[in-house]
Amino acid sequence: MLGRVELAGPRLSISAMGFGCGGLMQSPSRKERMAVLGAAVDNGITHFDTARMYGLGMAEAELGVFLRTVPRDSVTVATKFGIDVGGLARRLGRFQAPARALLRQAPALRRAVKRRQATPGTARVYDAAGAARSLDESLAALAVDYVDILFLHGPRPGDTVAGAELRDFFERAHRQGKIRAWGVSQDEGLDTDFAAAFAPAGVSQVRADLLHPPPRPADLAFGVLQRSYVALSAALRSDPALAQRWREALQLDPLAPGALPKLILGSSAAATGCRAILYSTTNPGRVAEAAGAVASPPDAATVARFLALAAEVGGGATA
Repeated sequence: MLGRVELAGPRLSISAMGFGCGGLMQSPSRKERMAVLGAAVDNGITHFDTARMYGLGMAEAELGVFLRTVPRDSVTVATKFGIDVGGLARRLGRFQAPARALLRQAPALRRAVKRRQATPGTARVYDAAGAARSLDESLAALAVDYVDILFLHGPRPGDTVAGAELRDFFERAHRQGKIRAWGVSQDEGLDTDFAAAFAPAGVSQVRADLLHPPPRPADLAFGVLQRSYVALSAALRSDPALAQRWREALQLDPLAPGALPKLILGSSAAATGCRAILYSTTNPGRVAEAAGAVASPPDAATVARFLALAAEVGGGATA
């Protein structure tokens, strides 16, 4: 069974793998969305990560529907503030499946939606007023009294982060029972440590994988599978001699169905130095496979050999 880890700052316990809801609304029906969330819980994943902007602004409410089917204290929920959805995207979000089909078929409209969500080069402002407004909107959408973690969402170098007033806001929201913990979820500009302003109680979440480990320790890593899987599988498929060397070193075929994702997921915590990782899919069957990979990782010697082989390919992994 999937284990649990304790986040050091807030003394908060979460499942060793969390479910990322960024792609939840890509499932075409509520029945399928509930199925993948149910599969997560069935396989020991009890931490769910969402944000105001996910699913064209609709993912929080959809997760909220699922939360009404489980005891609230049996799961932990993280959401984020600071990146919102533009009005056009939110209107499209009400008609999720046809809207996504339309965006796929209309590149100009898709570009317009992205421009409305975040104009490149425009500095964001993360302050207490915005955080308070976003938190109340999140609680209403999720239909819960509190969230377990509230993150600043994706601050970048050049953005304004009002650290002192945000710390006061977080502590006030904690006293009010609206949040249990707070921190920073960072996607880019990782050389800037935005989470330091909220240490030691803050939670740090970063984009990281075995080919791109974070520059400093973090609590949670997201994006652990896709980039490394694409790079490693492409290298192995294009070089039969390399693939054969991997087979001999690992005593398994890394190109066999499911083998490489299992290796990546099973070694991600060790490779990134993060206590927990996030995983996202729309396929319930893959949830079980991913949870199994983390619950029963390869032995330490196999992980060490795999990371060494991966480092030769990507130049960024560390054993």
